[in-house]
Amino acid sequence: MRNVKILGFATFIEGGRHKALWTIVAFSVLLTLGNIVFTTMFSWDLGKVAIEFGLSAISFSGLLLIFFLGLKIMADDLERGRIYMILSRPVSISEYMVGKFLGLALILLFATVILGISAAISMSFVLAEYPGFVPPGFSWQIYLMALTCQWLGLLVVLAICFFWFSFSSHSFVALIFSACSYLLGQNMETLRYVIEKNPQAGFLTGQEWLVRLVSWIFPNLSLFDKKTVAAYGLAFSWFEFSLIVVYGCSYIGLLLFFSVLLFKRKELAA
Repeated sequence: MRNVKILGFATFIEGGRHKALWTIVAFSVLLTLGNIVFTTMFSWDLGKVAIEFGLSAISFSGLLLIFFLGLKIMADDLERGRIYMILSRPVSISEYMVGKFLGLALILLFATVILGISAAISMSFVLAEYPGFVPPGFSWQIYLMALTCQWLGLLVVLAICFFWFSFSSHSFVALIFSACSYLLGQNMETLRYVIEKNPQAGFLTGQEWLVRLVSWIFPNLSLFDKKTVAAYGLAFSWFEFSLIVVYGCSYIGLLLFFSVLLFKRKELAA
């Protein structure tokens, strides 16, 4: 665990030195605060629009950090040969992968906290300015739970990137596969529902078994999207929240396990 902590902290510091991190965070903060101006363009449901817009900005910035900063840090280690210097010390590949993941997870947590506070400020202003549009069941507790689910969903996407990076030979290939996996995971639940309920679903008609199989392989990222729940003040129990946390942590652990196995083969092949 000592090596994992050191690598995680070093990765966090390295990420803080990248201009991309601060550019994305600054842009997202401005976008989140621009929520005040954007929301006033609507004449109804101002509170719901403000909450959904704020959480969407956080999710968008997290994806940018994963695809354009996380993969770059991993690729730089290989291209500049830093990974060989690290592994020449008493550090195993599993410690290296988990340490890198921990460092990038901290970067995502740091960005999520900053943007979450920024979104909360803009949302508070809108809700105070237009009290008649406050969602009936809205609570800051549900907002924090939705924010935590979003961060956990981003960690699942990060673990997917680690898997494809350990599998592919180029960071751009890992980026393409990771983006496709994200799109599949985000829309798989909807696709499965349409295929099972619609007898005329195009070329997938009669292929319900294939859709179910794919839905078990790719993560259901829509589970972590609780923007609508927070915006409409819907019921969100601690039991459901706990199940989502267990599901996310289990999937992350499984992906990291296979990532380590594939990365070992990748190193041996090199």
